[in-house]
Amino acid sequence: MSERIREVPSPRRTTTTYVADRATIRVAVPQGWARGVIAGVEAAFAGWALITVFAMIAYLTLRSNTWMNDTTPRDALGLGGDLWAAVIGGTSVVGGVHYRAIPTLAGALLIVLVRLLLRNTAGFPRSAALFAVPGFLLTSWLLAGTSGTHAHWWTGTIGGVLIPLIGSVWFVASGYARDHEAPTMQHWISGGLKLGGVSVLVLAGASLVAAIVALVAGWSRIAGIQEILGAASGADTAFIVGAQLAFAPTVMAWAASWWSGAGFLTAIDSLHSPAVAGTGPIPPIPLLGAVPQTAPGLWVILAPIALGVGLGIVAARSFRREHLLHQSAQGVLASLVVAAVTALWMWSATMSLGSVRLASMGPRVGWATVALVLEIALPALIIALSTHPTTRALLGEGAGRVRNEGEALRRRAAERASRVGTAASTTDEAWAEASDSAEAGDTDADTDEAGAEDLNAVADGGEADEMPEEASETAADEPVDDEFAQAEGDADDPETRATRREGLN
Repeated sequence: MSERIREVPSPRRTTTTYVADRATIRVAVPQGWARGVIAGVEAAFAGWALITVFAMIAYLTLRSNTWMNDTTPRDALGLGGDLWAAVIGGTSVVGGVHYRAIPTLAGALLIVLVRLLLRNTAGFPRSAALFAVPGFLLTSWLLAGTSGTHAHWWTGTIGGVLIPLIGSVWFVASGYARDHEAPTMQHWISGGLKLGGVSVLVLAGASLVAAIVALVAGWSRIAGIQEILGAASGADTAFIVGAQLAFAPTVMAWAASWWSGAGFLTAIDSLHSPAVAGTGPIPPIPLLGAVPQTAPGLWVILAPIALGVGLGIVAARSFRREHLLHQSAQGVLASLVVAAVTALWMWSATMSLGSVRLASMGPRVGWATVALVLEIALPALIIALSTHPTTRALLGEGAGRVRNEGEALRRRAAERASRVGTAASTTDEAWAEASDSAEAGDTDADTDEAGAEDLNAVADGGEADEMPEEASETAADEPVDDEFAQAEGDADDPETRATRREGLN
């Protein structure tokens, strides 16, 4: 038989390969970013247009003056571009001399304008508002570089970033506070930001009051400088006053720097502070007539310290946190906010109006910032922490522990003193007993010595009696011997000896 070989198919082996999904990083702009960019561009164009219009109005108003004869409308337009660069912190170079003076009030108004224009981004992600920064910066560079005559457009980078950034953060923070679906923020963070904002507003208000007081006190000098400028009409006066009004926050910063004790410079060699009154000449700017002519003393810094104490009381009542650690973190965050805003404010108030003496004017940024933080933010932090319930409980516990330890020390000292007194009295008694024993022993010794002397005297008397007997020995030897033997016998008799001792005593 033939066997038929049948081929049996073998099962196939299949292999499944799993390919894991790769992590994909996607960089995408948020929805509404274009609205943020447009808001920044609009704010820059609006600010530049307003400044240019004011410059042209000033030119048309003052062109009749003799010192404006050589000025053309193109020069006025170029002045508007230079002023725009000054608003964003730029520097203009004329004849090799660098000039920088920031109209801080115009910058503050630009921040408010950015904040208002960003309302178009409502309903979109919050990050869309931050796109106002590149829109504002690029437009500012373009306007300063094309319309400015003497301005260096790149020198306005810091202001071109800070102005829209502050406006954007302000908008985001306000929207965050109204959004109930937003993730909750740590209470000490929100409290620290609010407390820092309140501290900055209080500092600005107090500085405004100080600036007004200085203006009132120096009004006569201000009027004298105004006359030197030769304002011939009301329009000239309005132009001069309006130009100085644009530096109102600068004047407030100078006042705050003065009463902090750090002072400010009207020239490189002229420092004005509560302890020093500069004697050098000042530039012909009417506002500088309000500079104090005397140095009242460093007691002036008590005013910001009192302000800090008041803020501390407010923080202790209105910004109380349950845990002491959260209270400390909130105070530190508020202090950092005050330091950052104060440093930026003082920097914006500095200026350069010349090449030699006037190359540096305004507050000393570092010293003024440190002084205001130590005089306002630090007392507020100390007051808030020292009045916290946990701190008072710890202080009460510590005082009780110290009191108990003091009582224990006094008790141990009293016990030690009593033991020392007892030991001293015991020692005195022992010394007294020893002294009495010694005196008694001395008395017995004296008595024994006296008895011995008496015995010796009696013996000597016997010997004296014996000597005459020996002298008359030839007459009667035996009776004498008998009497001597009898006397010796009596002396050796105990009863006789006792009788003699009693007689001696």
